[in-house]
Amino acid sequence: MNKILYVDDSKENLERFNYKLGELFDLTLCECPIEAIELAKKNSYDLILSDILMPKMSGLQLFHKITNAPWYASTPIVLKSLSLDESIKLEALEITKSDFLTTGMSFEEISLRLQNQIYRHRASKRIKLGYSLVIDIDAISAVFNDECLGLTKQEFKILKTLSLNKLSSKEALVEAVWGKGHRADDNSINTHLVNLRKKLEKTSHRVVNVRNQGFMLSVVESEL
Repeated sequence: MNKILYVDDSKENLERFNYKLGELFDLTLCECPIEAIELAKKNSYDLILSDILMPKMSGLQLFHKITNAPWYASTPIVLKSLSLDESIKLEALEITKSDFLTTGMSFEEISLRLQNQIYRHRASKRIKLGYSLVIDIDAISAVFNDECLGLTKQEFKILKTLSLNKLSSKEALVEAVWGKGHRADDNSINTHLVNLRKKLEKTSHRVVNVRNQGFMLSVVESEL
């Protein structure tokens, strides 16, 4: 089930969306955009849905905060508003380059629009991590500040796997590099991990070993 973080200062809206879409999506409901940023940082969501008109922080401000964070991983962000002011809709579409939910839409239509955004994101050939690290699926390369990191195919596959998951076991990395059912010794995967770590040193991302669980991408705290 696809995971969606839904941010709205209206408790009534949160409850209504949860009632209508709770069986189709794994919804995390949040009334505070500031708390939403922490949730987005610590969790892996397939999409973030946010109301625009909120008192502490507008949906557009929330969009900028998340997309400019070094830990941002290209998660699609969709904004919504029940306002009839078309300028709000046009501004949101121009800035987010995504979809927009407005009054008059049925929940069936809303569900399809959200699913379409998730599908397009997964089909994307470029994955942006943080400010300037881009994984180019077609070119099998990683670029930081317009400079190619020179990853081998194995290192690229490891980075891609880690970029799509919060945590990956060593077995999952072996499968990603050599294919399902392959059994590689620890030295082989460790060598690739060491080399990948060296090439990522110029970026804000690091490959971290989570004891007894696997590996994950982390952001250097000093660069947050």
